[in-house]
Amino acid sequence: MASRWRNNKNSQASTWRQALLFNALMLMLPVVAANTIVAAYTTSAITNPNSLEARAETRSEIDRTFKTLRGAEATARQDWASRIDQAVADRNFAVARGYLLAAPQMLNEADARAVRAATQAETSGTPDQRILRAALLFLPDPVRANYQRAISPPPQPRPETEQSGDEIEETTDEALIETIPDSETPQATVQPVMDLGAALPMDGRFAILGDREDLVRRSQSWLRGEGGIDTVQLRLRALGLRARTDGQTSPSTFEQGVTVIFTAKRANRLVPEFEDYLRDRIEDAMPVESLRSVLETAFEPVMTSSQRADRIITDYEAAIQPEALARFYRDMETVALLANITSTSGAITLIEQTQSPEDMRRILLVTRAGGDRAVALAQEIGPDILKLAQIGVKWTTQLVLQAMGIVAIGLALLLCAFSTLTKSPPLKPYSA
Repeated sequence: MASRWRNNKNSQASTWRQALLFNALMLMLPVVAANTIVAAYTTSAITNPNSLEARAETRSEIDRTFKTLRGAEATARQDWASRIDQAVADRNFAVARGYLLAAPQMLNEADARAVRAATQAETSGTPDQRILRAALLFLPDPVRANYQRAISPPPQPRPETEQSGDEIEETTDEALIETIPDSETPQATVQPVMDLGAALPMDGRFAILGDREDLVRRSQSWLRGEGGIDTVQLRLRALGLRARTDGQTSPSTFEQGVTVIFTAKRANRLVPEFEDYLRDRIEDAMPVESLRSVLETAFEPVMTSSQRADRIITDYEAAIQPEALARFYRDMETVALLANITSTSGAITLIEQTQSPEDMRRILLVTRAGGDRAVALAQEIGPDILKLAQIGVKWTTQLVLQAMGIVAIGLALLLCAFSTLTKSPPLKPYSA
Protein backbone atom coordinates (compact mmCIF):
# COMPACT_ATOMS: atom_id res chain seq x y z
CA MET A 1 0.00 0.00 0.00
CA ALA A 2 2.80 2.43 0.91
CA SER A 3 4.70 1.51 -2.27
CA ARG A 4 1.70 2.25 -4.44
CA TRP A 5 1.26 5.60 -2.70
CA ARG A 6 4.94 6.50 -3.31
CA ASN A 7 4.72 5.54 -7.00
CA ASN A 8 1.58 7.60 -7.44
CA LYS A 9 3.26 10.57 -5.74
CA ASN A 10 6.38 10.28 -7.93
CA SER A 11 4.20 10.02 -11.03
CA GLN A 12 2.27 13.15 -10.08
CA ALA A 13 5.52 15.08 -9.43
CA SER A 14 7.00 13.96 -12.75
CA THR A 15 3.83 14.92 -14.61
CA TRP A 16 3.81 18.31 -12.93
CA ARG A 17 7.42 18.99 -13.94
CA GLN A 18 6.75 17.93 -17.53
CA ALA A 19 3.70 20.19 -17.72
CA LEU A 20 5.77 23.12 -16.42
CA LEU A 21 8.52 22.42 -18.96
CA PHE A 22 5.97 22.06 -21.78
CA ASN A 23 4.35 25.40 -20.96
CA ALA A 24 7.73 27.12 -20.69
CA LEU A 25 8.77 25.79 -24.09
CA MET A 26 5.47 26.87 -25.60
CA LEU A 27 6.12 30.40 -24.35
CA MET A 28 9.70 30.40 -25.62
CA LEU A 29 8.90 29.12 -29.10
CA PRO A 30 7.12 32.23 -30.49
CA VAL A 31 9.76 34.54 -28.95
CA VAL A 32 12.68 32.67 -30.52
CA ALA A 33 10.81 32.28 -33.83
CA ALA A 34 10.01 36.01 -33.94
CA ASN A 35 13.65 36.92 -33.28
CA THR A 36 14.75 34.57 -36.04
CA ILE A 37 12.31 36.06 -38.53
CA VAL A 38 13.39 39.58 -37.62
CA ALA A 39 17.05 38.68 -38.03
CA ALA A 40 16.38 37.00 -41.39
CA TYR A 41 13.99 39.40 -43.11
CA THR A 42 14.22 42.92 -41.70
CA THR A 43 17.54 43.69 -43.29
CA SER A 44 19.06 44.91 -46.45
CA ALA A 45 17.23 42.59 -48.81
CA ILE A 46 14.06 44.58 -49.38
CA THR A 47 15.33 48.00 -48.31
CA ASN A 48 18.57 47.51 -50.25
CA PRO A 49 17.96 45.97 -53.69
CA ASN A 50 21.74 45.66 -54.15
CA SER A 51 21.67 42.57 -51.93
CA LEU A 52 23.21 39.80 -54.02
CA GLU A 53 21.07 37.13 -52.39
CA ALA A 54 17.85 39.03 -53.04
CA ARG A 55 18.72 39.84 -56.65
CA ALA A 56 19.79 36.27 -57.43
CA GLU A 57 16.61 34.77 -56.02
CA THR A 58 14.46 37.39 -57.74
CA ARG A 59 16.20 36.78 -61.06
CA SER A 60 15.39 33.07 -60.74
CA GLU A 61 11.73 33.92 -60.16
CA ILE A 62 11.73 36.18 -63.21
CA ASP A 63 13.19 33.43 -65.40
CA ARG A 64 10.66 30.93 -64.05
CA THR A 65 7.76 33.30 -64.78
CA PHE A 66 8.92 33.87 -68.36
CA LYS A 67 9.01 30.11 -68.88
CA THR A 68 5.36 29.92 -67.87
CA LEU A 69 4.58 32.40 -70.65
CA ARG A 70 6.17 30.18 -73.28
CA GLY A 71 3.78 28.76 -75.85
CA ALA A 72 3.78 25.27 -77.28
CA GLU A 73 7.10 23.94 -78.57
CA ALA A 74 5.99 24.27 -82.20
CA THR A 75 4.68 27.84 -81.86
CA ALA A 76 6.96 29.27 -79.14
CA ARG A 77 8.99 31.39 -81.55
CA GLN A 78 5.90 32.78 -83.30
CA ASP A 79 4.25 33.67 -79.99
CA TRP A 80 7.42 35.36 -78.79
CA ALA A 81 7.84 37.32 -82.03
CA SER A 82 4.19 38.41 -82.03
CA ARG A 83 4.59 39.86 -78.53
CA ILE A 84 7.60 41.87 -79.68
CA ASP A 85 5.82 43.05 -82.82
CA GLN A 86 2.82 44.22 -80.78
CA ALA A 87 5.05 46.05 -78.31
CA VAL A 88 6.80 47.86 -81.16
CA ALA A 89 3.44 48.77 -82.69
CA ASP A 90 2.40 50.21 -79.31
CA ARG A 91 5.77 52.02 -79.07
CA ASN A 92 6.56 50.17 -75.84
CA PHE A 93 10.22 49.77 -76.68
CA ALA A 94 11.23 48.81 -73.14
CA VAL A 95 8.65 46.00 -73.24
CA ALA A 96 9.93 44.83 -76.64
CA ARG A 97 13.50 44.84 -75.35
CA GLY A 98 12.38 42.90 -72.29
CA TYR A 99 10.92 40.15 -74.46
CA LEU A 100 14.14 40.03 -76.48
CA LEU A 101 16.17 39.63 -73.29
CA ALA A 102 13.84 36.82 -72.22
CA ALA A 103 14.45 34.83 -75.41
CA PRO A 104 16.34 31.99 -73.62
CA GLN A 105 13.26 31.43 -71.42
CA MET A 106 10.45 32.06 -73.92
CA LEU A 107 11.76 30.10 -76.93
CA ASN A 108 11.59 26.32 -77.21
CA GLU A 109 14.51 24.23 -76.04
CA ALA A 110 16.28 24.05 -79.39
CA ASP A 111 16.02 27.78 -80.07
CA ALA A 112 16.97 28.62 -76.48
CA ARG A 113 20.15 26.57 -76.79
CA ALA A 114 20.95 28.33 -80.06
CA VAL A 115 20.42 31.76 -78.47
CA ARG A 116 22.72 30.87 -75.58
CA ALA A 117 25.34 29.58 -77.99
CA ALA A 118 25.17 32.76 -80.09
CA THR A 119 25.42 34.84 -76.93
CA GLN A 120 28.53 33.00 -75.77
CA ALA A 121 30.08 33.48 -79.20
CA GLU A 122 29.86 37.26 -78.75
CA THR A 123 32.79 38.99 -77.11
CA SER A 124 31.83 42.67 -77.09
CA GLY A 125 29.27 44.52 -75.04
CA THR A 126 27.45 43.73 -71.82
CA PRO A 127 25.68 40.38 -71.28
CA ASP A 128 22.33 42.00 -72.06
CA GLN A 129 23.66 43.51 -75.27
CA ARG A 130 24.96 40.13 -76.38
CA ILE A 131 21.59 38.50 -75.67
CA LEU A 132 19.83 41.24 -77.64
CA ARG A 133 22.02 40.75 -80.68
CA ALA A 134 21.60 37.00 -80.54
CA ALA A 135 17.83 37.18 -80.01
CA LEU A 136 17.35 39.49 -83.01
CA LEU A 137 18.59 36.68 -85.27
CA PHE A 138 15.55 34.59 -84.32
CA LEU A 139 12.97 37.23 -85.18
CA PRO A 140 11.14 37.00 -88.53
CA ASP A 141 12.57 39.47 -91.04
CA PRO A 142 9.54 41.85 -91.04
CA VAL A 143 9.45 42.00 -87.22
CA ARG A 144 13.21 42.60 -87.02
CA ALA A 145 12.97 45.35 -89.62
CA ASN A 146 10.11 47.05 -87.78
CA TYR A 147 12.02 46.92 -84.50
CA GLN A 148 15.27 48.30 -85.90
CA ARG A 149 13.41 51.01 -87.79
CA ALA A 150 11.50 51.99 -84.65
CA ILE A 151 14.57 52.31 -82.44
CA SER A 152 16.54 54.32 -85.01
CA PRO A 153 17.31 57.89 -83.93
CA PRO A 154 14.44 60.25 -84.81
CA PRO A 155 15.11 63.28 -87.03
CA GLN A 156 16.16 66.38 -85.15
CA PRO A 157 13.21 68.81 -84.74
CA ARG A 158 13.54 72.29 -86.16
CA PRO A 159 13.67 75.13 -83.62
CA GLU A 160 10.43 76.66 -84.88
CA THR A 161 8.50 73.47 -84.08
CA GLU A 162 9.25 73.60 -80.35
CA GLN A 163 6.19 73.79 -78.14
CA SER A 164 5.60 76.21 -75.34
CA GLY A 165 4.45 75.19 -71.88
CA ASP A 166 0.82 76.06 -72.72
CA GLU A 167 0.91 73.99 -75.92
CA ILE A 168 2.21 70.96 -74.04
CA GLU A 169 -0.87 71.08 -71.84
CA GLU A 170 -3.02 70.31 -74.89
CA THR A 171 -1.10 67.24 -76.04
CA THR A 172 -2.49 63.76 -75.58
CA ASP A 173 -1.27 61.46 -72.85
CA GLU A 174 0.46 59.15 -75.34
CA ALA A 175 2.25 62.03 -77.00
CA LEU A 176 3.13 63.40 -73.59
CA ILE A 177 5.04 60.26 -72.66
CA GLU A 178 6.74 59.99 -76.06
CA THR A 179 8.10 63.56 -75.84
CA ILE A 180 10.29 62.60 -72.90
CA PRO A 181 13.75 61.35 -73.91
CA ASP A 182 13.91 57.59 -73.49
CA SER A 183 16.85 55.32 -72.92
CA GLU A 184 15.82 52.96 -75.69
CA THR A 185 16.91 55.30 -78.49
CA PRO A 186 20.56 54.52 -79.29
CA GLN A 187 23.09 57.27 -79.87
CA ALA A 188 24.94 55.65 -82.75
CA THR A 189 23.53 55.93 -86.26
CA VAL A 190 25.79 53.45 -88.08
CA GLN A 191 25.10 50.37 -85.93
CA PRO A 192 22.02 51.09 -83.81
CA VAL A 193 21.79 47.49 -82.63
CA MET A 194 25.07 47.78 -80.71
CA ASP A 195 23.58 50.07 -78.06
CA LEU A 196 20.19 48.45 -77.55
CA GLY A 197 20.88 47.44 -73.97
CA ALA A 198 22.41 50.71 -72.84
CA ALA A 199 20.64 52.63 -70.10
CA LEU A 200 21.40 56.11 -71.30
CA PRO A 201 20.88 59.14 -69.06
CA MET A 202 17.72 61.16 -69.60
CA ASP A 203 19.44 64.34 -70.63
CA GLY A 204 17.98 67.72 -71.46
CA ARG A 205 15.40 69.91 -69.82
CA PHE A 206 12.01 68.30 -69.51
CA ALA A 207 9.58 70.77 -71.04
CA ILE A 208 6.73 69.03 -69.27
CA LEU A 209 7.59 70.85 -66.02
CA GLY A 210 7.67 74.18 -67.79
CA ASP A 211 9.88 77.06 -66.70
CA ARG A 212 9.84 79.59 -63.86
CA GLU A 213 7.69 82.11 -65.77
CA ASP A 214 5.13 79.37 -66.38
CA LEU A 215 5.14 78.60 -62.65
CA VAL A 216 4.52 82.30 -61.90
CA ARG A 217 1.48 82.37 -64.19
CA ARG A 218 0.02 79.22 -62.71
CA SER A 219 0.61 80.37 -59.16
CA GLN A 220 -1.15 83.66 -59.85
CA SER A 221 -4.10 81.84 -61.43
CA TRP A 222 -4.34 79.56 -58.39
CA LEU A 223 -4.36 82.49 -55.95
CA ARG A 224 -7.10 84.17 -57.98
CA GLY A 225 -9.24 81.06 -57.67
CA GLU A 226 -9.29 80.28 -61.36
CA GLY A 227 -10.36 76.71 -62.12
CA GLY A 228 -8.22 73.95 -63.57
CA ILE A 229 -5.21 74.40 -61.28
CA ASP A 230 -4.25 71.18 -59.52
CA THR A 231 -2.25 72.10 -56.43
CA VAL A 232 -0.51 68.72 -56.42
CA GLN A 233 0.77 69.27 -59.96
CA LEU A 234 1.60 72.87 -59.13
CA ARG A 235 3.77 71.86 -56.20
CA LEU A 236 5.37 69.07 -58.23
CA ARG A 237 6.36 71.67 -60.84
CA ALA A 238 7.80 73.92 -58.15
CA LEU A 239 9.79 71.14 -56.51
CA GLY A 240 11.14 70.00 -59.87
CA LEU A 241 12.12 73.52 -60.91
CA ARG A 242 13.69 74.12 -57.51
CA ALA A 243 16.06 71.20 -58.17
CA ARG A 244 17.42 72.86 -61.32
CA THR A 245 20.60 74.86 -61.26
CA ASP A 246 21.97 77.31 -63.80
CA GLY A 247 24.22 75.71 -66.39
CA GLN A 248 22.94 72.22 -65.64
CA THR A 249 23.06 70.00 -68.75
CA SER A 250 21.02 67.09 -67.38
CA PRO A 251 18.20 66.85 -64.86
CA SER A 252 18.97 66.05 -61.26
CA THR A 253 17.82 62.80 -59.71
CA PHE A 254 14.98 64.58 -57.98
CA GLU A 255 13.89 66.30 -61.18
CA GLN A 256 13.93 62.98 -63.03
CA GLY A 257 11.70 61.39 -60.43
CA VAL A 258 9.30 64.34 -60.32
CA THR A 259 9.04 64.36 -64.11
CA VAL A 260 8.18 60.66 -64.28
CA ILE A 261 5.56 61.02 -61.54
CA PHE A 262 4.15 64.15 -63.16
CA THR A 263 3.85 62.36 -66.50
CA ALA A 264 2.26 59.27 -64.97
CA LYS A 265 -0.23 61.39 -63.03
CA ARG A 266 -1.29 63.40 -66.06
CA ALA A 267 -1.63 60.20 -68.11
CA ASN A 268 -3.83 58.67 -65.36
CA ARG A 269 -1.37 55.79 -64.94
CA LEU A 270 -1.27 55.84 -61.12
CA VAL A 271 -3.55 53.70 -58.97
CA PRO A 272 -5.71 55.69 -56.50
CA GLU A 273 -3.89 54.29 -53.45
CA PHE A 274 -0.51 55.44 -54.73
CA GLU A 275 -1.92 58.82 -55.74
CA ASP A 276 -3.22 59.29 -52.21
CA TYR A 277 0.18 58.33 -50.83
CA LEU A 278 1.95 60.85 -53.08
CA ARG A 279 -0.59 63.54 -52.23
CA ASP A 280 0.11 63.03 -48.54
CA ARG A 281 3.86 63.11 -49.12
CA ILE A 282 3.63 66.35 -51.09
CA GLU A 283 1.29 67.89 -48.53
CA ASP A 284 3.76 67.03 -45.77
CA ALA A 285 6.68 68.42 -47.74
CA MET A 286 4.90 71.61 -48.82
CA PRO A 287 1.58 72.27 -47.00
CA VAL A 288 -0.88 74.04 -49.26
CA GLU A 289 -2.05 76.47 -46.58
CA SER A 290 1.50 77.50 -45.74
CA LEU A 291 2.19 77.97 -49.43
CA ARG A 292 -0.87 80.13 -49.90
CA SER A 293 0.06 82.36 -46.96
CA VAL A 294 3.57 83.05 -48.28
CA LEU A 295 2.41 83.58 -51.88
CA GLU A 296 -0.35 86.07 -51.05
CA THR A 297 2.10 88.97 -50.87
CA ALA A 298 4.36 87.80 -53.71
CA PHE A 299 2.42 89.63 -56.45
CA GLU A 300 1.88 92.94 -54.66
CA PRO A 301 5.22 94.72 -55.39
CA VAL A 302 6.05 95.86 -58.90
CA MET A 303 9.10 94.01 -60.27
CA THR A 304 10.51 92.54 -63.46
CA SER A 305 9.61 89.06 -64.69
CA SER A 306 12.98 87.66 -63.63
CA GLN A 307 12.71 89.19 -60.18
CA ARG A 308 9.17 87.91 -59.85
CA ALA A 309 10.28 84.38 -60.74
CA ASP A 310 13.07 84.55 -58.17
CA ARG A 311 10.60 85.76 -55.57
CA ILE A 312 8.14 82.95 -56.34
CA ILE A 313 10.83 80.27 -56.10
CA THR A 314 11.95 81.76 -52.78
CA ASP A 315 8.38 81.70 -51.46
CA TYR A 316 7.92 78.10 -52.49
CA GLU A 317 11.12 77.22 -50.66
CA ALA A 318 9.86 79.01 -47.57
CA ALA A 319 6.86 76.67 -47.43
CA ILE A 320 9.03 73.52 -47.52
CA GLN A 321 9.23 71.21 -44.51
CA PRO A 322 12.82 69.84 -44.74
CA GLU A 323 12.29 66.49 -43.01
CA ALA A 324 9.17 65.67 -45.04
CA LEU A 325 10.92 66.76 -48.23
CA ALA A 326 13.78 64.38 -47.44
CA ARG A 327 11.30 61.49 -47.30
CA PHE A 328 9.73 62.58 -50.57
CA TYR A 329 13.21 62.88 -52.08
CA ARG A 330 13.88 59.22 -51.28
CA ASP A 331 10.71 58.25 -53.14
CA MET A 332 11.73 60.31 -56.16
CA GLU A 333 15.19 58.79 -56.06
CA THR A 334 13.63 55.34 -56.37
CA VAL A 335 11.51 56.51 -59.31
CA ALA A 336 14.59 58.00 -61.01
CA LEU A 337 16.44 54.71 -60.55
CA LEU A 338 13.60 52.85 -62.26
CA ALA A 339 13.81 55.28 -65.19
CA ASN A 340 17.59 54.99 -65.46
CA ILE A 341 17.55 51.19 -65.36
CA THR A 342 14.77 50.91 -67.94
CA SER A 343 13.33 54.06 -69.52
CA THR A 344 10.81 56.78 -68.79
CA SER A 345 7.89 54.83 -70.23
CA GLY A 346 9.21 51.67 -68.56
CA ALA A 347 9.32 53.39 -65.18
CA ILE A 348 5.71 54.53 -65.62
CA THR A 349 4.65 50.96 -66.43
CA LEU A 350 6.38 49.72 -63.28
CA ILE A 351 5.04 52.45 -60.99
CA GLU A 352 1.56 51.70 -62.30
CA GLN A 353 1.70 48.42 -60.36
CA THR A 354 2.51 49.97 -56.97
CA GLN A 355 0.30 51.15 -54.13
CA SER A 356 2.70 51.82 -51.25
CA PRO A 357 6.37 52.50 -50.40
CA GLU A 358 6.81 48.78 -49.73
CA ASP A 359 5.62 48.08 -53.27
CA MET A 360 8.11 50.65 -54.55
CA ARG A 361 10.97 48.83 -52.85
CA ARG A 362 9.77 45.52 -54.23
CA ILE A 363 9.42 46.83 -57.79
CA LEU A 364 12.90 48.33 -57.55
CA LEU A 365 14.30 44.97 -56.47
CA VAL A 366 12.59 43.23 -59.42
CA THR A 367 13.89 45.91 -61.79
CA ARG A 368 17.42 45.65 -60.41
CA ALA A 369 17.32 41.92 -60.99
CA GLY A 370 15.62 41.91 -64.39
CA GLY A 371 16.04 45.30 -66.06
CA ASP A 372 13.71 45.62 -69.04
CA ARG A 373 12.50 42.08 -68.39
CA ALA A 374 10.63 43.56 -65.42
CA VAL A 375 8.80 45.99 -67.70
CA ALA A 376 7.72 43.16 -70.01
CA LEU A 377 6.49 41.12 -67.04
CA ALA A 378 4.63 44.12 -65.63
CA GLN A 379 2.86 44.36 -68.99
CA GLU A 380 2.02 40.64 -68.82
CA ILE A 381 1.06 39.93 -65.21
CA GLY A 382 0.36 43.38 -63.75
CA PRO A 383 0.60 43.79 -59.94
CA ASP A 384 1.54 40.11 -59.56
CA ILE A 385 5.04 41.17 -60.51
CA LEU A 386 5.48 42.37 -56.92
CA LYS A 387 5.32 38.75 -55.76
CA LEU A 388 8.52 38.03 -57.68
CA ALA A 389 10.59 40.14 -55.27
CA GLN A 390 12.42 37.59 -53.13
CA ILE A 391 14.00 38.56 -49.85
CA GLY A 392 17.43 37.01 -49.84
CA VAL A 393 18.33 35.41 -46.51
CA LYS A 394 21.99 35.54 -45.54
CA TRP A 395 22.72 32.60 -43.26
CA THR A 396 24.96 33.99 -40.55
CA THR A 397 26.19 32.00 -37.55
CA GLN A 398 23.68 33.72 -35.32
CA LEU A 399 20.81 32.91 -37.69
CA VAL A 400 21.86 29.25 -37.92
CA LEU A 401 22.01 28.95 -34.13
CA GLN A 402 18.57 30.52 -33.79
CA ALA A 403 17.14 28.10 -36.35
CA MET A 404 18.72 25.19 -34.49
CA GLY A 405 17.17 26.52 -31.26
CA ILE A 406 13.70 26.43 -32.84
CA VAL A 407 14.27 22.84 -33.94
CA ALA A 408 15.48 21.90 -30.44
CA ILE A 409 12.43 23.49 -28.81
CA GLY A 410 10.15 21.64 -31.21
CA LEU A 411 11.81 18.30 -30.39
CA ALA A 412 11.59 19.02 -26.66
CA LEU A 413 7.87 19.76 -27.00
CA LEU A 414 7.30 16.48 -28.78
CA LEU A 415 9.31 14.59 -26.14
CA CYS A 416 7.35 16.17 -23.29
CA ALA A 417 4.05 15.41 -24.94
CA PHE A 418 5.05 11.80 -25.62
CA SER A 419 6.33 11.30 -22.07
CA THR A 420 3.20 12.76 -20.53
CA LEU A 421 0.92 10.58 -22.61
CA THR A 422 2.84 7.39 -21.83
CA LYS A 423 2.97 8.03 -18.05
CA SER A 424 -0.61 9.19 -17.63
CA PRO A 425 -2.96 6.56 -16.05
CA PRO A 426 -5.51 5.08 -18.41
CA LEU A 427 -8.91 6.65 -18.41
CA LYS A 428 -11.57 4.70 -16.56
CA PRO A 429 -14.80 4.00 -18.36
CA TYR A 430 -17.61 6.21 -17.27
CA SER A 431 -20.34 4.53 -15.31
CA ALA A 432 -23.64 6.15 -14.38
